[in-house]
Amino acid sequence: MGSEKRQEEIRAKGFDMGRYGQDVLDYGKIKVGTKTLDDAVLNLGTLDKINRPYGNKFMVMKALADRDISTIRAISDYFYTTSGIYSSVCDYFANLYRYDWYIIPEVLDDKASTEKVVKDFSKILNYLDNSHIKKLCGEIALSVIKYGCYYGYIVPNSRGLILQELPVNYCRSRYNVGGMPAVEFNMKFFDDNFKDLAYRMRVIKMFPDEFAKGYMLFKQGKLKNDF
Repeated sequence: MGSEKRQEEIRAKGFDMGRYGQDVLDYGKIKVGTKTLDDAVLNLGTLDKINRPYGNKFMVMKALADRDISTIRAISDYFYTTSGIYSSVCDYFANLYRYDWYIIPEVLDDKASTEKVVKDFSKILNYLDNSHIKKLCGEIALSVIKYGCYYGYIVPNSRGLILQELPVNYCRSRYNVGGMPAVEFNMKFFDDNFKDLAYRMRVIKMFPDEFAKGYMLFKQGKLKNDF
């Protein structure tokens, strides 16, 4: 009797699918127009809809022969969603490494107190713990396996490292700046994927401020075209 009563309580809290299979769950909605969450990032992995026979062998072979990178990525995403074997292989290789990390403290000031050293060391540990390095590296590796590359933008946050993933089909990297690869981003991404102007502006606000500035310059025709 106790177990049956417990199940009734669980269903009463909203886990019952309702009558005639209707879902009665209520989900909260995040207002992307206002930054209520400092670490909110947009999931760009499910924007494109499957509308072509990506499972057709001829299409797969043609995309490989033509080096049609955009179609190859769409095919990979299609198989990752529909094929358990393909998704399992991708997940296996993405998480093959352990992605362990460690810190080597170095005291540069002989006059620094022990309390200050311990405090700074703990601060760094908390920052990396909150960054979830293993999970983050696994997600990056999975994107590389599925799409051949990964582009991300570091979102400033004092609590931990946060990356906003960028759409691979709208990014490229052809040169280095200060010894680091420079990422070029095509602002047409927002126009191509978000036709409704109001919703488009709400999505742009989810990106770092540099993207909003770049998009405004793009719409004003002040960004020089680079072919």
